[in-house]
Amino acid sequence: MPAQAHIGVTLRPHRAYAAVVTGTTVDVVEPVAPARADLEGVISAAAAIALRAPGGAGAVTVDLAPLLYDTLVRPEAEVPPVAVVRIVPRPATDPALGRSPAELVERRIAHRWTVAGGHDLLGNELCPLDHAGLATVCSELAASGIRHVAVVGAGSQARPAHEREVADAILAAVPGARISVAHDYGGQGLVAREATVVIDCALTALTERLLDRCERTLARLPGSLELRVARGDGGYSTPSRIRVTPVVAFGATEALELCGAAHLARLDDCRVLLPRGGRRLAGEVRHGLAVVRPDEPAGIGTELVVPMAVLTAGPEESSLYLQPEQPPHVLACVGAAISQPASWLDEVAFIESADQLEHVRRDAEERATAMVMANGAAPGTTHVAEISTVALPYSPSGTVRVRVRVAGSPDTSLARR
Repeated sequence: MPAQAHIGVTLRPHRAYAAVVTGTTVDVVEPVAPARADLEGVISAAAAIALRAPGGAGAVTVDLAPLLYDTLVRPEAEVPPVAVVRIVPRPATDPALGRSPAELVERRIAHRWTVAGGHDLLGNELCPLDHAGLATVCSELAASGIRHVAVVGAGSQARPAHEREVADAILAAVPGARISVAHDYGGQGLVAREATVVIDCALTALTERLLDRCERTLARLPGSLELRVARGDGGYSTPSRIRVTPVVAFGATEALELCGAAHLARLDDCRVLLPRGGRRLAGEVRHGLAVVRPDEPAGIGTELVVPMAVLTAGPEESSLYLQPEQPPHVLACVGAAISQPASWLDEVAFIESADQLEHVRRDAEERATAMVMANGAAPGTTHVAEISTVALPYSPSGTVRVRVRVAGSPDTSLARR
C-alpha cells in the first residue's frame, strides 16, 4: 500500500516553513508566490504536493513553539494580563519571595493573591482552605477585569482538591474566565509549576488564533487533512487539547529538529549536534524519540514542568555525533511530519513495599496510556517509551518520583470532520 504524505509546518516569527514527508522522501515546500510565505500560503502549497502522493495526504502537524516563544519574550508583544492565585499555608513574608525569580514570567503577571491552604508532596493537608479569604479574592478578581488566571497550590500534584475548589469559585465569580491549574501538569517545585501555568495563560489567546487560522485553511482545501499540534516532548496532540493546555506546545522545536535529523539519516538511535547562536548543542534520539525532561528553556529564567528536549554544550570530539546539513527549519518540519502521539506523567508517590511500587507503576502506565489515546494514538499501538521511579532526597522514606512517557502510532481513522 503506498505511503501517505504527511506535512510538517514550523511557524517562525517572520514566516512559516513546511516539508512533505512520504516514506523516506522529503519535499521541502517553497510557495509559488514569496508573498505567501505566511501560514496559510505555506500550508496550501504543502497540501498541493501531499495531495498528489499515491497514498494520499494524511495529516498536517504544526510546530507553534517558535512563534509562542517569540511572543513571550518580546516585552511589547500583546498577551493578556495574568492573575496568579497561590494556595499555600501563609503569604510570603518578604515581597521578593512573593515574586517569581524569572523576570520574564513576572512581567506577565498583573496581580497576585494568596489563599491559605495546600498539601505536602504526599497529599497531606498543610492547612484548611480559607473560604473567607477565597471569597475576598474572587470579589477582587471580578472587579479587576482580569480574565486569565493561573492557580497553583502547594502539593496539588498529589491532591488537587484545594486547587479545584479555588478554580471552581473563580469561575463562578468570573464566568468565562480562562483558568490554568497546576495539577494538570504534575512536576515538582512551586516556582516551576507557577511559571508553567502563567505561561500557559499568557499564550492562550495567541494559540487559539493560530489554530483557528490553521483550521480555516484546511477547511478550504480538498481532501481530509487532519490537524495535529507538536508537543514539547517531540510528539503531537490534538488541537482541542492544545487549546486547553497551550504550554504543552512550548519548546517543541528542539525535539522536532532532533527527530528530523535522525529520520533524514535513517537512524533510530543517535546523538545530534544542533546549531544555536553560533554554538553547537548536543541532543539525543533513542528508539526514534528525542530524549526529554522538564528543563529551563533558554531565556525564560526558570524551569518548567512540561518536558522538552535535553540539550547540552557540544563536545570537543564530535565524530560520534550526527551533524545535519539541512537548515534547522527543515529538520523541524520533518520532525513534525513524522511525529507520534505522546503523553507524559511526572508525579510523587509513597510506597511501603515492592508490590505497592509495582501497583504505582502500573497505575501511572494506564493513565499515561489513556492520555496518549486522547492525543490521537490508534488502539493497540501504545507502548511505554520511558518509565522511572527514583527516591526523592530529603523526603520520608518510601517517597518516590514517578515519570512515565508513552507513545503510539497515529490513528488514521481520525479524519477531519
